[in-house]
Amino acid sequence: MNEAKELFEMVMKQTEPDQDAWKHQEDRQRRAVRNRRIGAFVAAAAVVLAAVIAFATLRGGEQGLPAAPPSETSGVSALSTHYYVDITTGNRSPVAADLAGARLAEVSPNGDAIAYNSCCDHDPLYVTDLNGSSKRVTVTPDTLDGYGPTWIDDQTVLFQGRDRGTGEFGDLYVANVSTGKMHVVTELPNNGDGLAWIVASDLSPDGTTVLFHLPRGNPGNEEWDLWTVPLAGGKATLLRKDAGFAAYAPDGSIVFLDHPADFAADQIWIMDGDGSKARPLVKGGAYALSWPRVSPDGTMVAYGNEGTAEIVEIATGDVTALNALSEAPAWDGNSTLIVDDEYH
Repeated sequence: MNEAKELFEMVMKQTEPDQDAWKHQEDRQRRAVRNRRIGAFVAAAAVVLAAVIAFATLRGGEQGLPAAPPSETSGVSALSTHYYVDITTGNRSPVAADLAGARLAEVSPNGDAIAYNSCCDHDPLYVTDLNGSSKRVTVTPDTLDGYGPTWIDDQTVLFQGRDRGTGEFGDLYVANVSTGKMHVVTELPNNGDGLAWIVASDLSPDGTTVLFHLPRGNPGNEEWDLWTVPLAGGKATLLRKDAGFAAYAPDGSIVFLDHPADFAADQIWIMDGDGSKARPLVKGGAYALSWPRVSPDGTMVAYGNEGTAEIVEIATGDVTALNALSEAPAWDGNSTLIVDDEYH
């Protein structure tokens, strides 16, 4: 782990603590997005309000996911905040599970459950059944906040964890949803203590390599780099500078924001898994607080463009804007997205 920290420090600058930097920067970026597209926002908000009123859901039973320490709460919502969107027809329907406050959500491989974090106070990592039939499982203990979950299998998640109430980078963990047992994949440097950056990670298709980003630079003007580390632990390797918010495709290629700064970029790129053959996939947008997600079959990428959910076909570059507002759309199969309209 010492070797990994030394390697991190080669490309990172010391910065002064700012306990609420993530929330402040997130709020600032969202304000900028709203100012750029206030007309579109108003129209979309009216659609969202009508959909919310139309699709109230009832509370269900208490069967489903096994409990993991330390706590459980009801997993069924009386009013949906998230919706399924059919990317072919545009049809919408409410998600039964209570996902209020959910961010960076990801559906489990079997499609039954969803993992997510909240933001920005005490932020446990949660898992709940999508059909709303289960109690919500809190994966992280009371002493730990969790961010950016990625499923390894139907019972195991990879995520960034940091001590509750701090802004340190923390470490990358793997946790068993059923038992709550966790272990550290890699230690992250704490020279950015107080900055509260979310470190998103993803797992390679062969299950051996963890991809993640780290910031460098000053708060409000930070840049990002992509790193890899073996899932089994070991030395972290710098894969590409000036890249972040990345995800693997099933063929091992990597989709990422090119030259992101202040949690935003104007191009989405794709490259081979070793960092070679990098080329633009989508250009000319405002991918603020956007976390590109590759469809399970590897043919499309979903992302947020100024808050509007869009998809791009990897083979052709064809872009489709959806009638949905989302910063980080989550795939549920190859033709359905879960969108987080509540943030707009």
